[in-house]
Amino acid sequence: MNIKQRRTIRKYTQQPVSDELLNRLIEDASRTQTMGNLQLYSVVVTRSAEMKELLAPAHFFQPMVTQAPVVLTICADFRRTTDWCLQREASPGYDNALSFLNAATDALLFTQTFCCLAEEEGLGVCFLGTTIYQPQTIIAALHLPELVFPVATLTIGWPAEKPRQTDRLPLQAIIHKETYAAFTPERIDACYKKRESLAANRHFVEVNDKQTLAQVFTDIRYTKKDNEAMSEGLLATLASQRFLKQGGLPGGIVPSVVERRPEVLECDVVRFQNKKEKWVAFVGMLDGCPYEIFTGLQDDEEGIAIPKSVSKGFIIKHYDREGQKRYDFQFVNKRGYKTTIEGLSERFNPEYWDYAKLISGVLRYRMPIDHVISLITSLQLENDTINSWTAGVARVLKKYLPDSQQTYEEDESE
Repeated sequence: MNIKQRRTIRKYTQQPVSDELLNRLIEDASRTQTMGNLQLYSVVVTRSAEMKELLAPAHFFQPMVTQAPVVLTICADFRRTTDWCLQREASPGYDNALSFLNAATDALLFTQTFCCLAEEEGLGVCFLGTTIYQPQTIIAALHLPELVFPVATLTIGWPAEKPRQTDRLPLQAIIHKETYAAFTPERIDACYKKRESLAANRHFVEVNDKQTLAQVFTDIRYTKKDNEAMSEGLLATLASQRFLKQGGLPGGIVPSVVERRPEVLECDVVRFQNKKEKWVAFVGMLDGCPYEIFTGLQDDEEGIAIPKSVSKGFIIKHYDREGQKRYDFQFVNKRGYKTTIEGLSERFNPEYWDYAKLISGVLRYRMPIDHVISLITSLQLENDTINSWTAGVARVLKKYLPDSQQTYEEDESE
């Protein structure tokens, strides 16, 4: 396809994209430019519906994430190169911001080359710029190790639509001869005149009750508040993935990420309502911060029955004789005797369990609690009971906000 004819495709047919075609496109795209021939990127291929559901929150539930036959997450990757150096008795030094920028550049060069090749084959592609907005969610879902960071996401499939082409700024808006030329008011007017005159954009301004198209971007689409909040999350995640060192964040605060879960974690027990049902949350704590969360019904038969006086305990990771992992809850009763409730993970509805794993994943990677709460409350699911459950989990986690952020309403926990 001629590059001048390209357009973003968000709707796809059910025709599968074969492994043979996908692998060929990835291999061909790897011929793109790369720093030092290191190929500082990795591609995670997602086909399963379950995994797409885990990725959807990070992309604000845009429908193409779950509907496309294939989702590609392209990552800046210095993990592989670092492991190679260590195995060859070399001393890598790639846990820094410069290395991240180099790897991100490599990854984005690969991404653009892949897009061009895929479109030449007739495939439809959508580039998701949301990848770096909530990277913690993607890292947790895809189990990305340190020195690996998601920078781009593509949804791919055979087109089921032919949308109109979006406009582009004129050449004079992007080209500078010899040195950068300042944009005078007259030059700005010339650059944006056509875009602002388009009927679709004028309608966009009107329905958003704004005076100019620029205000739609600053006040609604990409606000300062959202940009600053997501920037904090981005920096924190770069630190947790070891691309920023101590002092790389404002105030010199770098969250401590412990990827290998300790065998035993201290635990807070918090009760909450899910519609008319009484539920209990077990919040595993590490270094004074929430690290994981389990939830279940307070029920003597099928759920979890613990004395009302119990508010603390321990979550213990246990392996049976077959090597199967489970999590047990242990507490000390009023008489000083230990009581263990086995198999917390076996007492949950699988659908709740999947969402709890996602939430635990972002907690483990030290996403700020207020961002975790925002992520949870943004989940808009078809099942009202699960929506009620997510609201309950958000109320539980609000207890761990610092005093300066305790502006939320009283919760329904008991």
